[in-house]
Amino acid sequence: MRSTSSRYGAVTQAFHWLTVMLVLAAYVLSKSDRYSLYSADAEGLRRFHETFGVLVCIVVVLRLVWRLIDSAPKKQPMSRWMAAASKLVHFSLYALLIAIPATAMLGTWLEGIPLTLVGFDIALQIAQAHEVGQLIMKIHIALGSAILWIAGVHAAAAIFHHFYLGDDVLQSMAPGGCRKS
Repeated sequence: MRSTSSRYGAVTQAFHWLTVMLVLAAYVLSKSDRYSLYSADAEGLRRFHETFGVLVCIVVVLRLVWRLIDSAPKKQPMSRWMAAASKLVHFSLYALLIAIPATAMLGTWLEGIPLTLVGFDIALQIAQAHEVGQLIMKIHIALGSAILWIAGVHAAAAIFHHFYLGDDVLQSMAPGGCRKS
């Protein structure tokens, strides 16, 4: 359940991979045209998209709470620039995992649209500011694209560490571990 000196524990791994799946599912269910997601034809997609987004937010909060309880494995030896890049990427991912759902909720509420989840809606009673809501939703869309690029860099770095550097960075988060080739 808990992390060891060389591997993340099952709980941390579950939070990590659940976050990956929820982000990918929310992205796949979104459409490039933000307003087509709010058409009557797309109500089911929108409900799942927004539910997955809220679940991302919940999982990230639980993950951060768990991080206070469980320590991370010891750091792998690496150059200063790699360590700095790793911290920047991790910080960026956490910031985006919080900012993306937050901008979605705020943007839709400012536009007077309820947050539509599977099973129920949440309509916050705040003053509408349609133009501000539209701007925030544009930011939400840009952040949604940014997280895929940064997560791609994160995954590529893990693969680089595994196959080129031959260290245990990837293995520390892989369920059941992975063998070096």
